[in-house]
Amino acid sequence: MSQSHIKTKEVKTLFAHSGNQCAYPKCKQRLVEPATKHDGAAVIGKIAHIIADSHDGPRGRVAISDDDKNLHPNLVLLCGNHHDLVDAQPNTFSVQVLRQMKADHELNVQRALFADDGPEKPTLTNEVIHSSLLPITHLPDAMFSAPCKFSDQEYDHVFDRIVYPDNRDELVRFVLREGKLFTFHNLNNPQGPFSKVVDRKQVQPLEALKVWDDPELRRRYVTLLNRGLNRFTSLLGMRFDRDHYRYYFEAKEKEKPRKVSYRPLNAKRTSRDVVWQPKKRATNEARNYWFHLAVGLKFHQMDADQWVLSLRPERRITTDTVTSIESTIIGSRVTRRKARMWNDIYLSEINFWRDYLSGGTPRIVLNFGDQSAVIEATLTAFDVEWPGIPGDDKSFKNQTYEEDLFTQLDFDNAVSGSSIDWDECDDNTEEN
Repeated sequence: MSQSHIKTKEVKTLFAHSGNQCAYPKCKQRLVEPATKHDGAAVIGKIAHIIADSHDGPRGRVAISDDDKNLHPNLVLLCGNHHDLVDAQPNTFSVQVLRQMKADHELNVQRALFADDGPEKPTLTNEVIHSSLLPITHLPDAMFSAPCKFSDQEYDHVFDRIVYPDNRDELVRFVLREGKLFTFHNLNNPQGPFSKVVDRKQVQPLEALKVWDDPELRRRYVTLLNRGLNRFTSLLGMRFDRDHYRYYFEAKEKEKPRKVSYRPLNAKRTSRDVVWQPKKRATNEARNYWFHLAVGLKFHQMDADQWVLSLRPERRITTDTVTSIESTIIGSRVTRRKARMWNDIYLSEINFWRDYLSGGTPRIVLNFGDQSAVIEATLTAFDVEWPGIPGDDKSFKNQTYEEDLFTQLDFDNAVSGSSIDWDECDDNTEEN
């Protein structure tokens, strides 16, 4: 990179902060070699721009004013080898990576130089940290089990005999284990979905709090939640990628892009691409692969009775909107995109998913008939005092959704039947 426009003051400041050492982690190379009896001192350090001074240079497409490009906060001092390395691999050594490398190195130099005064304390800032976790306020109180004549692999036979409810949103899910069927639906109900599948004389209700304490039963409980989520997302036009445990948008027509509607942080509804074929910047020519917006969804138990759902934005890449590309081939493409994803961009992705999954309402409801899982569509946030991340200081508004008559009614319906009358269950078990 050209260094002709860097002022002497900025160079001196950079060398002083760098302590005559390469900023690359664990590299102890001195950048000014002392004079010998035959020659003067040799400056072998090289200045690298974190964001290039040229738009076509390494990391040069990141927005920065011309005045700031040649100031020492945008410069990092390296030995020749590592200077060439970070410029040759700009996707690996992204702006965020180099800024953090510079900050860590210069802090270590300050600590070493002023060890007698104790380590310099970094400047702390009060900030609200928004997580990618959605709090779960209600979960099914019980998991029911009963003997079933079908083996663990004969799911199709059960599906063929299920009495499906008229409500399309009701998630009829089950697990087959050891000759028994497990579900969140009350198997004592003679008109229930599984009335033609199980032996109702041997129904066993299992209280959720006790189930969570048993590793095997807890796995079955979470499996039921995940299968409910699989069905819920399929109703939203998504598919489950079993190889990577994520949900993705599929094209409605092969090799055709797809858009969906959602509400971004500016509170105005818009649409965005969820299946698209990227194009080359220079020629606008379509590339030979397709992007599919995807998300990893996972239930986590945080405490004895507290659960959350985590959101992890991802990308699925296909050759023709159908055929997936091997992860060993596309790893660099996905890594390159993630390297450019600052916190505000990442949280905007999180916002898309919570809005789309909730339908722009205050919550996501997984309806299991008499019981439901209710997930609030508000990101869990924490107040912290910390040094922060250099350069990543864009604000994020944790938008909440207003309650109205319809969403309140849906919520009341979801939780009204969620409590199990254990005395009644015991009576039914004894009568059977």
